[in-house]
Amino acid sequence: MIVVLHLAVVLAQTAIFPNFRSPDERQHVDLIVAVAQGRAWPWPDPGTLAVTEGSGAGGFTRSNRIGGPLHLADLPVPPRADRASFADAGGSAPADRVPANQLIQHPPLYYALGAAALALVPGWDRIPFDLTYLVLRWWNVLFAAALPLLLWAVARRLRLPEPLPIAAALVPLAIPELTHTESAVNNDNLLVPLFAVLTLLVARVLTGDLSRRTALAIGGVGSLALLTKGFALLVPAWILMVYAVAALRQRDRWRAAGWSLGVAWLACLPGLAWWVHNRIVYGSLQPHGRFTSMPDLTAHFSFADGGVFWLLRFLERMNTLFFVHDQTGAGLHHWPWRLALLAGVLVVVAVVATPMLRTLPHATIVVLLFPTVALLAIVAKGSYEQFAASHTYAAMQGRYLYGGLVGVAVVALAATARMHDRWRRWVPLALLGFAILIQMVYIGYTLDLFWTPANGNRTAVPGAIATWYALPPVVLILLLATLVAALAATLTATIRLASRPSSTDNDTPPTPTPTPTQPTAPTEPARVPV
Repeated sequence: MIVVLHLAVVLAQTAIFPNFRSPDERQHVDLIVAVAQGRAWPWPDPGTLAVTEGSGAGGFTRSNRIGGPLHLADLPVPPRADRASFADAGGSAPADRVPANQLIQHPPLYYALGAAALALVPGWDRIPFDLTYLVLRWWNVLFAAALPLLLWAVARRLRLPEPLPIAAALVPLAIPELTHTESAVNNDNLLVPLFAVLTLLVARVLTGDLSRRTALAIGGVGSLALLTKGFALLVPAWILMVYAVAALRQRDRWRAAGWSLGVAWLACLPGLAWWVHNRIVYGSLQPHGRFTSMPDLTAHFSFADGGVFWLLRFLERMNTLFFVHDQTGAGLHHWPWRLALLAGVLVVVAVVATPMLRTLPHATIVVLLFPTVALLAIVAKGSYEQFAASHTYAAMQGRYLYGGLVGVAVVALAATARMHDRWRRWVPLALLGFAILIQMVYIGYTLDLFWTPANGNRTAVPGAIATWYALPPVVLILLLATLVAALAATLTATIRLASRPSSTDNDTPPTPTPTPTQPTAPTEPARVPV
């Protein structure tokens, strides 16, 4: 039911968020279309692909930052059959004379898969393009389906006591900006589940699986991630780290760990080849995309010239935009911001508490947190280079850390593993309660920002959304009914779980689990020795 609820929330946000209101969504769609038409295959050189006129037919808002509420309920609505198609809006003609689609700096896997999905829609360029847009959004939702299951599986593999694996599955619901991203057209939607699968495979290695089959799977998934986005360049180092930890834990099997490391690295080569090609041909691992050559980022300002303010702003923006959005860039300290701050503090406290409580081995914690730390370092480096060169604040997007979500979530939840069984059973309900609260506040703010008319009449919002949506209102009614039913079922189940009688009647210490080198897990362990 958590999986169904998660999908229902994500699908609902395809209606709540107008097209173009996800970062670079128009450019992502436009590049998928370019691949489908053969204009971006073979892959274009940096600075050679313009956004097309036709892709502008997919939305009724601007594709950049907005200055305030849009009052979409006040706008006239063309009938669905009369809305412009890709061809009607100018087709493949460039939107201007300057090549402007910077997304060709990314590898092509996501866009090739999108073009394949688009090929399944007959006449996609001649039907209303908002419907084509919705097809691509629903295709992205498919990637989100496995995320709760993967979180659950990693927590189980690392022997977190029940019901913490169930709580892990609920984590995506407590991050509204994640569910928003999953509802939009964005290559993060492929990268995040690939990183989640990698985390599960890494957990297998940490619990004793040194088979070459698992190593091949790690390298293969890593290669797919490398063909999706540059953040995956951390994967080879992550693989080295996990097999080094495995070798130190099982010194009698260091040869097996070494061979498996070699197999995993070898399987990464197809993905790495893309970046080696960039380095050889363009002189940079990741070209700029919008320009034919890399812009000059010579540092003109030192850290003393406002570096502390940059760092504080960077940390605040990364946390805020991890949990919620800021479409206006105003940085308001409203209720979504406050709940994001609370969530961030709770996560940090829990992550720090886990090694102190020794509920996971220290080496396991380091391996699980490595993707988040590496991603944060990559983003911070790029952002600071922009600041030092031009005194601007750029690349401060919390969604860039979603690749490390599974590891951070499991480490944070492990902080509650030492709780008595009676209290630990409340963790899923508490997490679901917070998810409901932050989603409601987030959606309420979003509806006011986009839909509420200028006269403040919120009762007009549902009708406006249903009218603008590319599919008939009955689809949204069925979707809402599914969401309510799934929420009721999940809430009922977590309440029953919390109120279930404890397996023990006293506060006796939990029984230690087997050593973390064993590949199989007992049903309900309480702690893992370091």
